[in-house]
Order: sequence, then structure tokens, then C-alpha cells
Amino acid sequence: MSEPPGSSAEKLRQAFEQGDERQLVSLLDPMVRWGGEEETPETCHSRGEVLAWYRKLREAGVSATVEEVIDRGDVVVLGLVVSRPESGPESEISPVVFQVFRLVAGLVVDIRGFPEREVALSFAAKL
Repeated sequence: MSEPPGSSAEKLRQAFEQGDERQLVSLLDPMVRWGGEEETPETCHSRGEVLAWYRKLREAGVSATVEEVIDRGDVVVLGLVVSRPESGPESEISPVVFQVFRLVAGLVVDIRGFPEREVALSFAAKL
């Protein structure tokens, strides 16, 4: 799915497809939060923490291909097909995830992940 060349949705798509950390840095608010509704040790609270988490995944051999982009202006949903090394308990996680990005003034301020498209779209509709 193609988005306008300068849109935040297109920039997010490119950053994920190319694994371009510099592009991702330019899209994240310094105080971006990534995690579920509940606070957990895995919840990220800054651009640096989000980048470190993505870097850790890449170093572990995890990659993602963008399958779907839904651009609602200040909310972008990416459907990602995730490839993982075949060993370990994480290899049994669904290969498709949906990331919901909430933007303010063109920067991502909140990221939430969902295993199902309908749940991600329902969450996005409430933002």
C-alpha cells in the first residue's frame, strides 16, 4: 500500500522496511512511550529506550516486512510480518503483528503492539 511520499505513514514504512535507525530517530518524540496499557519492565519511556529495543531485536536476527499501512493522520497502523530465528520460545509467537503509532506534531509519542488487526484498528479508532 503506497502513501504520499512525505507522510509520516510513508516515513514509518520506509524506516521499518529499510531497518533505517536514522529515519526512525527523526520520527520519534524524545519522550515516546512504547508498551501496553500496564507498566512492565519492558515498557520504553524515551526515544533512546525504543531505539535500544529495536536494535536488540535486529541483533537477535529479528526483521520485519511491512504488509499493510493504515494512515489516519495522527494515528498510523503498520501490519508487520516478523521473521525470527527458528530457535527459542519467541519463534512460536505469531509472525504478524500490528503496531499503532500515535503522532503529535508529526512525531510518534506512543507505540502499542497488537497480535490481531481488528484489535489494533479498534484501539486506533479510540485515539
